[in-house]
Amino acid sequence: MNPTTRSDVRYAYVMSTTQTAAISGPLTVEAFLRLIRSLPPEQIAQIPVEHLPENVPANIAHHLPAQSRQAVENLLLAANSYHLARRMRDEKTYGKAVVDALDRAKLSGDTANVRVFKDKILALITMLQESQREKGKYPLSLFVKNINHINTLLVDVRSEIVTIFNAAQVLREARPIDTSDRIRFRQAVKGLEAQSEAVEKLLAEYYIFRLKIMGRAIVAKRREVEEEERKNAHIPQQIERLRKQLEETRSFWRRTLNARQSEEKAREIQEQIAELIHELEANEVVISENELTDWLDALVDASISEYARPRISRMGREFRMTLYFLLNTYCRKQEESAYQIAQNPFIQVDPEKAIRYVLLSEQFILDYFANKKKDTATWLAGAAKNKIQELDRLEKEILAELRRSSRLMAKRRKL
Repeated sequence: MNPTTRSDVRYAYVMSTTQTAAISGPLTVEAFLRLIRSLPPEQIAQIPVEHLPENVPANIAHHLPAQSRQAVENLLLAANSYHLARRMRDEKTYGKAVVDALDRAKLSGDTANVRVFKDKILALITMLQESQREKGKYPLSLFVKNINHINTLLVDVRSEIVTIFNAAQVLREARPIDTSDRIRFRQAVKGLEAQSEAVEKLLAEYYIFRLKIMGRAIVAKRREVEEEERKNAHIPQQIERLRKQLEETRSFWRRTLNARQSEEKAREIQEQIAELIHELEANEVVISENELTDWLDALVDASISEYARPRISRMGREFRMTLYFLLNTYCRKQEESAYQIAQNPFIQVDPEKAIRYVLLSEQFILDYFANKKKDTATWLAGAAKNKIQELDRLEKEILAELRRSSRLMAKRRKL
């Protein structure tokens, strides 16, 4: 007989060539295969059908001797009848929800949603490996585009966790009528917990990978912003000086008889201001709300994942610092845009588009987490409690760190 692991020992032992194999507990497919390979046909026929797995492949006996193959086929036919009868009894006794939960527990391998998700991640990892071997083969923007596409699959993958959680909850709340069913339900719950853990670990791998890619993206964006600030460093002062000249010209215009000359001078100054503002716009590095939300998602999802969080400590801190810089920059740009239009009303822009509101950094974070908690409660339902608590904790951390970062940036700008 082939050697077995400790976990397989309980499934069977051969007492003699004339006695049946004594079996304790349900068999796995692998254990059943080892068993039928080691037993003669007459003992195969005596294996209790209630211990056979329900997902035995139809060709499992294909390579067995003819007599053993016939014994296995007869046994499987009897087992199918037994499982069908038990299924009908379960539905009558416990209801369809319990039967569906038991069916979910029997699933082996990945569901279609998980397979698609996993394939997309593996393809992206392959791209990254190729890019590391051949520098610059794929631009960073292509990785970000692929990440954004994979993000659209997250809803389907997370729904798997909800389905598993609900199935396990149904079985925990069921009232078994005998010890056999109690053991069966308990084992099914363990199987569902293992399925949930597998999906959570897959998501964690993606969250870590996404944080790495988005980390590169925000570092690149910060460099662009810093280059923009270097190019534009002198322009605000020039605009302010010209604006004061414009005020003086208009004041002189009211006091002088030579109004035409003063008006021409005012138009000339306005044109100079407009040119400088156009130069600011030409140099501008755009930071959108969608980008900020995507970056926050990358940080938050990894930070509240039980399996990702312990592995992102240093990477997470660096990501946060860069993110705070970009968030503060985004809000400052909003304020500066509003200020320029207020100070220079002659500039031809749509005020409603340019000044929707002055978005403060802290309010952005508060709004983000409010939406994140709402979404989490929706897709995780009963499984959301721990995630919501983690979101509350992380929100407080990020707000405290953002305030410190904002004060530091304000001090540097004054220097």
